[in-house]
Amino acid sequence: MTRFPRRLRRHLLAALLAVPLLLPAHDAGARVGDNPAVTASNNVTVVCGPLPFVSDGADCERGIGAELARAACDRAGLKCSFQQFPWPRAQKEVEMRQADILVGPFRTPEREAWMEFSREHFYVDQMWLFRPVPTDGGAMPGEAGIAHVGVPLGWAVGGGLEKRPGISLEQVRTADIALTLILSGRLDAAAVHARAVARFQDDHPGVRFLPVGKPLSVQRSYMGFSKPFAASLERRMFEMAYESLLADKIYADILARNKPFPDMRTEVAARGHQFPAGR
Repeated sequence: MTRFPRRLRRHLLAALLAVPLLLPAHDAGARVGDNPAVTASNNVTVVCGPLPFVSDGADCERGIGAELARAACDRAGLKCSFQQFPWPRAQKEVEMRQADILVGPFRTPEREAWMEFSREHFYVDQMWLFRPVPTDGGAMPGEAGIAHVGVPLGWAVGGGLEKRPGISLEQVRTADIALTLILSGRLDAAAVHARAVARFQDDHPGVRFLPVGKPLSVQRSYMGFSKPFAASLERRMFEMAYESLLADKIYADILARNKPFPDMRTEVAARGHQFPAGR
């Protein structure tokens, strides 16, 4: 074997160590899908927010979206880890590329700037202004007299509420807090969906809220992907499994188990829960 002088060996070693410094800086959020020549790692991080009947539990173990995401990971053969955060932080985890998949976000132009969405949605929500039913037997109030509206932090409710004259919006941490503030007289209404109201009413017997006016918007729940993950092989594997589940009886069973109200009918084709006609 050829023997190099000691000084020459030192110069060669220094040159090899300097090579990484000449390469482009590594993107800490980049994943295997950024390079199609790399095989999928199968390690996927899934996060959710505490959305009633869509993603509940510390490890996102219950709800329509959470159960679909778990089933899609299993069907695709992906190793997925699940964790629940407050909704604003769950979104931030995906935006900052610390997580790959967010369960259940509504699609908005603001979110499209840092997240991609699944082709298919799995749930349909109508966003309303909810007010309490009078306890004295009086008539249910309409939209008249609404001045202060609670909006849960990080939610997309639509309806152009911020542009309505005479209405001020108050950001609150959760839908439960908004509904509690209505009962205490600090808010007039809450901009939420029926699932949040159903959960609150389950925890507060004797309290009842109803929607007033017309729906603010119709929102659809998707699976949201971080930008790097969206281009990966894992995303293609996950979404193929996810879409196959939407055509499976498993999906119908998940919807039926997660009805916000007993008298709501499940419409699999529409991928949403609807009140019976005339309610």
